[in-house]
Amino acid sequence: MLIQENFRRATAELIILHLLLEEDLYGYQVVQKISDCSYGLYTLPEGTLYPIMYRLISKGLVCEYNRMINKRMRKYYHIEECGRSYYDTMLRDYKSITMGILKILNLEEEGDNNDQTTII
Repeated sequence: MLIQENFRRATAELIILHLLLEEDLYGYQVVQKISDCSYGLYTLPEGTLYPIMYRLISKGLVCEYNRMINKRMRKYYHIEECGRSYYDTMLRDYKSITMGILKILNLEEEGDNNDQTTII
């Protein structure tokens, strides 16, 4: 489990920024979308999400704002323009590193059904 946690931690910012490219989201939505889009293979507990969000905010990549929904105040997150640029750089680096790892492991041509090629 520790290995999965390290992969998750290393990719969480990339995934969160990707989701925010599509729309502004509140914390629970981020957690749910991550789980839903990965069919439950990638999960991010809310307790892990918020330190990441605060880090993204402190870097100026994401901002937060409050919105009243059904008589309930929710904190939404919005990706800033510099967050979009940062995401593009992260994605390019992630693809490069992933391809390099797959080549080293001789897995780059194997099918998606092979559990060994699943990237967390």
